[in-house]
Amino acid sequence: MTAIEIPGPFTVKTIRPQLLAKGKTSESLVRSDTLGVGVQVVAPAEGETNLHAHPGTDSTWVVLDGQATFYGTEDDIEVAVLDKNELIMIPQGTPYWFKCSSENPLVILHITARTKDFVPGMSRKDYKPAKEWYQDREHPDVIPGAFFG
Repeated sequence: MTAIEIPGPFTVKTIRPQLLAKGKTSESLVRSDTLGVGVQVVAPAEGETNLHAHPGTDSTWVVLDGQATFYGTEDDIEVAVLDKNELIMIPQGTPYWFKCSSENPLVILHITARTKDFVPGMSRKDYKPAKEWYQDREHPDVIPGAFFG
């Protein structure tokens, strides 16, 4: 991206999250009344907090690097294994969770769209408790000097 002044109403961002050795990080990139875009980095063998759903919000996940395995239902049925440049669309209210299933950290773009059913303050419904590793996520182990992009 060149160094120019971006005229409104446009928003321009660079995706450059730190890579992790443990845990997960999330960064919101842009948000409007209906659209949200963020990036998450998930360390190998770790993943989403728990089986959950987002009422009133459709989601698309795009793998930028690494590999993600998505699960649905309380029986942890494998839904998809996504490699770089593959995506999954999850309709509002559909339970899921995912993990990094590669030896390298997973870098995944999250695109959300609020539907007509969206209710502020009711953006997540949990079906299972958070995974143990998630309790210590405020201090993720960042790989020194490692950035994606």
